[in-house]
Amino acid sequence: MKDLDLARAAQRVSVPVVAVLLALVIGAILIAVSGRSPGDAMAAIGQAAFTCDPGYCNFGTVLTTATPLIMTTLGAVMVLRAGLFSIGQEGQYGLGAIAAVIVGYQVQLPGGLHPIAALAAAAVAGALVGLVPAVFRVFLGANELIVSIIVNSMVALLLSFLINYPLRDTGGTASYTPQIDETARLPIFDTATKLGANLVIALAFVALVAVYQSRTTWGYEQRMAGEAPVFARYSGMRTRTAVLRAAALGGALAGIGGGIQVIGMNYRVIDGFLDGTGFNGLTAAILGGTTVIGGSLAAILFSAITVGAINGLQILMGIPREIGAVILSLMILLVAIQTPLAGRLELWLSKRRGAREIAARAAAAPPPPEPVDTPPDPDLVRAHAEPEAPTRPREE
Repeated sequence: MKDLDLARAAQRVSVPVVAVLLALVIGAILIAVSGRSPGDAMAAIGQAAFTCDPGYCNFGTVLTTATPLIMTTLGAVMVLRAGLFSIGQEGQYGLGAIAAVIVGYQVQLPGGLHPIAALAAAAVAGALVGLVPAVFRVFLGANELIVSIIVNSMVALLLSFLINYPLRDTGGTASYTPQIDETARLPIFDTATKLGANLVIALAFVALVAVYQSRTTWGYEQRMAGEAPVFARYSGMRTRTAVLRAAALGGALAGIGGGIQVIGMNYRVIDGFLDGTGFNGLTAAILGGTTVIGGSLAAILFSAITVGAINGLQILMGIPREIGAVILSLMILLVAIQTPLAGRLELWLSKRRGAREIAARAAAAPPPPEPVDTPPDPDLVRAHAEPEAPTRPREE
């Protein structure tokens, strides 16, 4: 059993690692086709993403960009582990941002409470959006994937309406909301990259979600509802409640991601705010094997490739930054391909292993004893011989 668990863990780690390496190789080939040096391009991505110069740290920009992405990734992990394939993280992220803005500039609170209230409003808004696909699936049997796509479109239209009309900043010429109050903003450690309490909050939620998933009864019920729903029902678990709870918590996490983006970096919401952070969180969760730690690391990797593609490829080398988006898309595609292939490979290897074990046992078994030729016992022969038929007396 321990060997099987180790093999599964190795497979879960190896699949995304191989996908990342293959995606980078294919990206290097595309760069070479464009007439540039793949080595120089990869070095530019690394320099633009992971180095720090006096006065400015590129890796700080990566972490700042990754903080809302980590939150949407955690939200996706929460629902995927419960067996709910909802892609509503984009809508949850957007509505959470607009809720944080409303509390941030329309509600007057002290500095210590204002950010907490803004993030709480973002969590509630995200949870409400996250519950919609789950309710349709649990009570109406609808496909949560289709419902979440529709909800995302509705939220995008709602945000555009709110930003352009009731919440529009009348003092500006563009379509955006007023800035949030100073009391609602998160503390910043580095003004150049805006890295500060936003990263601390994201890392705290990583730890909380990891403990919740692995150490609590509710987390266990949600995992069983996704991995073995029949077993969960016959064990007396309330699978419907577990799915709804996972949807609400996942939506709240994604909504907090939108709130962090607003009160920690942007300070307002502009028209076109939805930039794919929710969808990228879903893909990062899949790349990370739907685990908390793996998904969070994948979110940082996504951010590093995005920042490196903009500051490294486009600015330093003049290569279109869309190469970074191609690399990210290839990672997801390769993970989707490798997962079923890895399962088939594991089945084939297990069959080969079983055949080798049978052959080894047969070779190690002692040979059967050879028969010894011994003369038959006359008494036994006579005992087993057929009795002769009695002869009738001859008549004279």
